[in-house]
Amino acid sequence: MNKPQESLTVPEMVGNLANLSSSQLLNLRETMTQCEAKEWIQRYQKKVMNQGRSEAFHWWQNTLTDIAKRRGHQAAKDLQNRMNKIKSGEKNEL
Repeated sequence: MNKPQESLTVPEMVGNLANLSSSQLLNLRETMTQCEAKEWIQRYQKKVMNQGRSEAFHWWQNTLTDIAKRRGHQAAKDLQNRMNKIKSGEKNEL
């Protein structure tokens, strides 16, 4: 994953999103969306370890349905695609 641009870590910019340009806002949104996908992968893996693959699968399907209800089907699909892309990248690194 790309590192955040230096301008996104400068305290003056971080403190006030209104100071960010549209391209910086897009970059920040992309970074946050990628971080969210990684977080959901970690949560899923933790469920698998604690409750088993079947329970984790059902939990994830319910969670994805809830995300689709709140954010829309396209946002849920985008999250799922990002997660799959991250997972396939991890497999290629091994």
